[in-house]
Amino acid sequence: MTVQSVIRISLGVILVWQIWFLHIRMGVRWGGKRKRKRAKERKGSKGKKKPKKPFEGLTRKPVCEQCAAEAEKQEQEVKREPPPKIERERGRKQEIDTSRQFCPETECRYYGWLDRGNIISNGHPSGGPWRQLKCVACGKYFQETIGTVFYGSSILAEDIMRAIATLCEGMSPRKVARIFKVDKDTVLSWLVEAAKHSEAVIGYMIHNLELTQVQMDELYALLSGMRGEGEKRGQCWVWTAMDSFSKLWLAVEVGDRSLGMAQRLVHGVVSVLVPGVVPMFLTDQLASYGKALLTHSGCWVERVSEKSERTLRRWMPVEQLRYAQVEKKRRRRKIVAVTTQVVYGTKEAVASALAAVGHKINTAFIDRLNRTLRSHVPGLGRREEGLAKTKEGLLGRLQLVMGY
Repeated sequence: MTVQSVIRISLGVILVWQIWFLHIRMGVRWGGKRKRKRAKERKGSKGKKKPKKPFEGLTRKPVCEQCAAEAEKQEQEVKREPPPKIERERGRKQEIDTSRQFCPETECRYYGWLDRGNIISNGHPSGGPWRQLKCVACGKYFQETIGTVFYGSSILAEDIMRAIATLCEGMSPRKVARIFKVDKDTVLSWLVEAAKHSEAVIGYMIHNLELTQVQMDELYALLSGMRGEGEKRGQCWVWTAMDSFSKLWLAVEVGDRSLGMAQRLVHGVVSVLVPGVVPMFLTDQLASYGKALLTHSGCWVERVSEKSERTLRRWMPVEQLRYAQVEKKRRRRKIVAVTTQVVYGTKEAVASALAAVGHKINTAFIDRLNRTLRSHVPGLGRREEGLAKTKEGLLGRLQLVMGY
């Protein structure tokens, strides 16, 4: 190959490169107009929102396992007649009030019955701080602290209460054990008993509420040492519900992010309401909430089909049910857009109910509650060393904070 041919090839390559560079700089590409036109058409078709079809109802009623279990339990329960009240005519009059105590012996006839005259005071054994009681029907002796965190403990009640308050502030059981100079297992037993007692007290105190607005949300939690069959390690969700006006924490559940857990949360909210009261619900864009609400606030509706002229029976939401969702679009873990939509009910009814109290469709109150839980419950913090071990332990910690 001669030198002239090499020069010609080099000049040709340079010329082609310059032409291609000019095309790129000027924004002109082969077939660029056609490609841009097609991209614009696709973008325009995506931007158009299709009209939302009205909800036509479900052919089958959704099943709630909690409702089915409660119905079965009520059928199996045998109503017990109250035992006769014991009247003591001889001896001096009893000065200690024992009307709020009952016999803990399950085989006793007076088990679970209050103010039947079968409980008497029997002094302070060994000079202890707690009083001993006796059931005259079965002869059972027990302390007045039975069923509480103080039962069978030699530690002062003030120290136990301070330790529980420290746990509610987010400190781990090991740190609490070092502060109060007790064993770690002792602190864990206090945590378990206090959580059970808190759950019982909350179930007794919170009932027959007349609420107008409820917000629900789910929160991701980190677990350590959780390796069950078919279950990945560390995957857990905390479901919460609260009243938007009084900021009352209504229900809490711990589990996976499924329809079953949404059913449990909605069942817990409905169980504390006055029968027949249907508040307005506000949640995020999770689809399980809609079906769970329809399970507990729905009814059968019959209508005639226009095409086949047959009578169709569909499970539809009741007229009082109003439900709206807040859709948050995220990009790189940051919220870039927030939109709202009304799922059940009319937009006018939802807007009028919110305008009466100066609110908008949002989940700000439940988000604030979740932020508080992150600072008080180990395992819910975003960057935290202490993690919850099991779902049961995390639920107990939440119930303790709920009643604190």
